[in-house]
Amino acid sequence: MLRENKLGIFANLILVMLMASSICQTVYTSLFMTYELSLTIFIAVVPLTLLFFVMFRSKVSAIVSAIVVCVMLIVGLVFILYNTGIANAENWLSGYSTWFIDVLNGFKDVSNQLYSNVTLISLAFIITLLIYMFSVKFYNFYVISIMLFSVFFVQLQFNTFVSNKSFILFMFSFLLYYFFDVLKRRRKELTYDVGNSFKYLINIIPICVVVIIVSFSFTIKNTRSALPWLDTKFDSAIENIIDLFSNKDISNFDYFSIESTGFGTPERLGGNIKLSKTHVMNVKSEFSSLYLKASSKAFYNGHGWYDDNKQLIPLENDLKTYSNQINYDSNELITGNLMMVGTNANDAIFESDKAEIEYVNLKTKSLFIPSKIDFLTLKTPLSLFYDNEQMISSVDMQNKDFKYNIGYKRMLLNDDKFKTALRKSYRGYINEALQSSWENSTNSSDKNSLQTYFINNAVNNLIQSNKFQDKVETIYRKYTQLPDITPRVHQLAIDLTKGKDNNYDKAKAIEDYLSSNYPYTLKPGNPPRKKDFVDYFLFEGKKGYCTYYASAMTVLLRCVDIPARYVEGYILPPETNKKGVFEVTNQQAHAWVEVYFEGLGWIPFEPTAPFVANMYNDKTVTAKVSSDMLNSTYTDYMAMMEKYGKNNKGFTYDNGDSDSATTSKSNKLIIVLIIISALIVSTLLAFGILVLINIFKFYRTLRRIRKGDPNSSVLMAYNYIVKVLGIQNLVFIPGETPSQFGIRVDKTLDFMSYSFNKTSFIKITNHYVKARYSNTSLLKSEQQDMLDFIDILLSFTMEKIGRTKFILARYLFGKI
Repeated sequence: MLRENKLGIFANLILVMLMASSICQTVYTSLFMTYELSLTIFIAVVPLTLLFFVMFRSKVSAIVSAIVVCVMLIVGLVFILYNTGIANAENWLSGYSTWFIDVLNGFKDVSNQLYSNVTLISLAFIITLLIYMFSVKFYNFYVISIMLFSVFFVQLQFNTFVSNKSFILFMFSFLLYYFFDVLKRRRKELTYDVGNSFKYLINIIPICVVVIIVSFSFTIKNTRSALPWLDTKFDSAIENIIDLFSNKDISNFDYFSIESTGFGTPERLGGNIKLSKTHVMNVKSEFSSLYLKASSKAFYNGHGWYDDNKQLIPLENDLKTYSNQINYDSNELITGNLMMVGTNANDAIFESDKAEIEYVNLKTKSLFIPSKIDFLTLKTPLSLFYDNEQMISSVDMQNKDFKYNIGYKRMLLNDDKFKTALRKSYRGYINEALQSSWENSTNSSDKNSLQTYFINNAVNNLIQSNKFQDKVETIYRKYTQLPDITPRVHQLAIDLTKGKDNNYDKAKAIEDYLSSNYPYTLKPGNPPRKKDFVDYFLFEGKKGYCTYYASAMTVLLRCVDIPARYVEGYILPPETNKKGVFEVTNQQAHAWVEVYFEGLGWIPFEPTAPFVANMYNDKTVTAKVSSDMLNSTYTDYMAMMEKYGKNNKGFTYDNGDSDSATTSKSNKLIIVLIIISALIVSTLLAFGILVLINIFKFYRTLRRIRKGDPNSSVLMAYNYIVKVLGIQNLVFIPGETPSQFGIRVDKTLDFMSYSFNKTSFIKITNHYVKARYSNTSLLKSEQQDMLDFIDILLSFTMEKIGRTKFILARYLFGKI
């Protein structure tokens, strides 16, 4: 191998190492949120580059290397499984996947050195391979430029963590890469003496350093330059990508779950969410504080809520109106009102109300009902079911124009009489009240007394028909159970309820604590997979949306043995349309809490900061909202939440230094997916542009050959012909004359036979020698010979190397 070639290869390998290291460092610093570069990456990139050089030196080396790598992988896998066992290997993989997902979600964790090194080496392997392939094996400046800058563009767009050191390293290596591209293009000129590539590399390094220093001496804005029209299009494209990866149909689901509307995933609670304005239903109601539930899950596993052996219990078949089988909770409220408040209608803690619900862009089996439902009336008879959580569903999917009416008891939640009644409730209250009522009624001569009325009506309805006490015991057993909750969550529940002597005040203390101390945001980031969701929210994340608040309150209540359940559904928007109808969208998807009070049934509570005022019709409530909700993206949503307060005190904003933590702990998994998508799209775009460029260059070359004077056209055509012959490994040997080269090519390829004696490469070579080394003016016919030979050469080359390789060489790599 010539010295020049050796040094040129050495210079290329150095360039690959620099470029691969810079990109690896950029991804590493962004992934682990650190300003410091990784020595492991530098150590890994150098041998990997040399390894790829050996592996892809020739076709034989590539095949042998592939076989060796496969054998080593198989032997290594067998060795690991044999020595550690399948179970240990699975545990390691499970631990690594959990660790890696936490890192993607923004939690800096380099404490596990083995996991970190595996990630860094894998990262270095993939990136170095891509850089090597497009820098050496299939060199193309445009493809690699678009791929590399896509990484920085996505980082800039989403304000992800970027280290200046890694960016400077990238810019330095890219400048070297650009100057080498200039050198490669000039080497194609036969009259240009390129000199020593390695010496060229040494000479341009100072130039690159000066350019970097000058560039970073300028003042840099804190924000990127904005192009509103382009930003709008890009944001729209990103939303489509997110929808593609999340694979959600926000208006079509068998049974309602808040995840179906865009709030998190079915497997895990939490994560950033994208607002959906899909209009799902119309509701006619006099009150905007109506909560319509369709899902409740009793069991918590540390990262989500689930059903245990969910059963659908059929109600009376094909009725237009259902009441007796669905109004049990409402009857308990009536009984409690009689026992705790009195019989006077003016003393009631509830009011009877009605509402009409119509599905719009919604297709589901779930029916949405309020607490304390009395009856449900359908337009046509329909079979309905009750599940374990007393949620109602139909036998078939219902969709647009499906209507039903509901009657319910609207509880006066902020009324002092209601609060007093709730404070009277405790476990075993009904039994003791019954005994007292029975004794009073039997000793009383007044058969119209409250106690007699209660015994004759409430006892029959509540006790005898429904085995009330058994139901209460089941509720306490089912809705107070918890998995292994961290001690600090238990202690917080105890501290918050300390000094409270009844369940209502305990529940309100927890509700007030959550709504007052935890800012509301739609961008809380993903919680770590290893940590309990509620524990993370309460003590580390400290921001969230409705599922965070509702989960936390339910768990805290259960920690102090108060039965509570997590409920999902829709709330009404703060205002009606011109026809007096509430147009419910997926923005009104919500989660809240129901707490059981013996004698009054399930009572809703609202711990989510911006919605407290709406549920309790309390204008004095101040909601705490994260300052990241001030972003223009949430202007409409913020306006909606302001209206929920009905001119209340408004919002206070959390402006602590946790904002930067929120940014750094954003949903980086989505960003990674977007980066991958951007790389794929940019690569395909680059390939498309390359195809168009190569087609244009080919026809431009033919046009210049056809339109130019014969001498220059012959020279240009010969250079193109030699380039195409290089595809078949027919190149000039050092010291070989054009005539010798022509004879060798003709003997090897036999163009005379292929063209039926129309032409030969020797003839073409003679035209070139005459144009290159004599002062003779060539004829138009000799110019046409070159064009005809190009057609023959292209056809012959396609047959020789195959159609696929020909298409790649011509349209993708621009070698034909």
